[in-house]
Amino acid sequence: MIVRMHTITWRVGQLAAQRGLSTRRLAEAAGLDEKTVRNIVAGRATRVDLETIARLSSTLEVTPGALWTTKPDPADAWLATAGVAGPAQPGELDELLAGGSPALLDSALERATRSF
Repeated sequence: MIVRMHTITWRVGQLAAQRGLSTRRLAEAAGLDEKTVRNIVAGRATRVDLETIARLSSTLEVTPGALWTTKPDPADAWLATAGVAGPAQPGELDELLAGGSPALLDSALERATRSF
């Protein structure tokens, strides 16, 4: 079984800014230590207890899940670009794998391989 990992990113700073709250004001309103809130906003918090999450979500008037977002596993990033250059012309892939000149390749294939 393959387990896909997601990157969790806190949205607390964004949500606070939308409400005109500074880190200090958010901490005061939520009854939390300012350093704790600052670490969450900066993405440096490694362990955040449920009470802190509850206080932040209540103060920001959002559900707890709205405090963060997830990004897909970077290993799956190729899915977004797979096939964007269109189908290869006969012999193009063999030419590329053999170290052929990009000038001889279809422009779409060349653009797709330019970063390699």
